[in-house]
Amino acid sequence: MPKISVVVPVYNAGDYLAPCLDSIIQQTYTNLEIILVNDGSTDGSAEVCERYRRQDSRIRLVHNPLGGGGVGSARNTALPLITGDYVLFVDNDDWLEPNHIEFLYQSLTETGSDIAIANFTEFIEERQAFHFHLQAEDYYQKIYTPEEWFAKEYDTQYCLSQCFTVPWCKLYKTSLFENIIYPWEEKVEDDYTTWKIYLLAERIVFSNISLYYHRKRSTSVTKTVDIPSVFPTKSIEERVTMLSLLGYDTSAELRAYRWRLQLHADYYLEKGMMREYQRCLQKIRLLEK
Repeated sequence: MPKISVVVPVYNAGDYLAPCLDSIIQQTYTNLEIILVNDGSTDGSAEVCERYRRQDSRIRLVHNPLGGGGVGSARNTALPLITGDYVLFVDNDDWLEPNHIEFLYQSLTETGSDIAIANFTEFIEERQAFHFHLQAEDYYQKIYTPEEWFAKEYDTQYCLSQCFTVPWCKLYKTSLFENIIYPWEEKVEDDYTTWKIYLLAERIVFSNISLYYHRKRSTSVTKTVDIPSVFPTKSIEERVTMLSLLGYDTSAELRAYRWRLQLHADYYLEKGMMREYQRCLQKIRLLEK
């Protein structure tokens, strides 16, 4: 049974951290290395991490002395510490089905893939309600090349676009993360990084089954940061450049780029940030011409 590393960035997770960690240590796949990176929590999360470290020898705990570096910085701290053959990420307020890791591992090994991906269910914290976007009859499993998987990047059916972007709900071969660095200076790092790991893979298996519970909170990063940070244009500019060099179809990226530029322009105009607004209009005009 190969070792699988589970990386959990921790920052002020409050009462959600213990259920998250319970769902990991109770997995049916047991040969785990659980790496907790406490990024300067001030709400008692550090104490929870220490308590679980003492209870379970599979847990390794790192306290970032400075803290405040964000999720990207916490992941960068964890990556050199990974000793498992495979790695997955879990957000500190989410939780897993008991067979989450075992299912992904079997999917990956049985199909000879480099990345195994599953779907998820949202839990709306304010309403204490689940948002189900999958039914049992929606299940399918399919193997993709990276180019074929990129065609799903903006597919909204079954929340595939979110499945594409987020780092969680996936099991990766650890070797794919050689030279991967998460941007620590960006407020939302997913859109800058996950796609690069896909390009390093040969085969990607996606299973349309919910095995992960993603908690939506009013204080989550995507709810509290500005629109340009949630939907960055710089990440698409980088993707268009790389995909073009690889000979991929970039038409979907360009459509998304135009949409994001207009979104940014509207935001900057509302905020009275006229220099940024004019920069967006300039790019929109160039694309239209």
